[in-house]
Amino acid sequence: MDRILALTNEKELFSEIQEKIQDRTEIDIITCMDNLNLIEKFVSQHTELVILDIDLLNEKVIKLINILRAINKNLKIILMLSNDKMSICSLALSLGVVSYLVKPVSNDNLTKIISATLKIKI
Repeated sequence: MDRILALTNEKELFSEIQEKIQDRTEIDIITCMDNLNLIEKFVSQHTELVILDIDLLNEKVIKLINILRAINKNLKIILMLSNDKMSICSLALSLGVVSYLVKPVSNDNLTKIISATLKIKI
């Protein structure tokens, strides 16, 4: 089973995606509200993909990406952000982030990015 960890306050969006894909694939989406909770879950569970909301972390996202990469250098990371956070996103992309989505994020767009990143049909 693939696991996705998401640091976000948009729990409803991820719940909708989980419901949408549960019949077609075995993916478990776990949402976290703070970076310490995310790191704890990341260390204790095998995770294929981490989705980070830059709006919750601001510049701290760079430190979090570095911590996650130190634990698993092959981790796939996707960012969600507002338009005004593009400068932080540019720096994060240089650290190997695979993709990003500018808010507002639709259910379909996020599902497509997850599908492409994990190379699974959803």
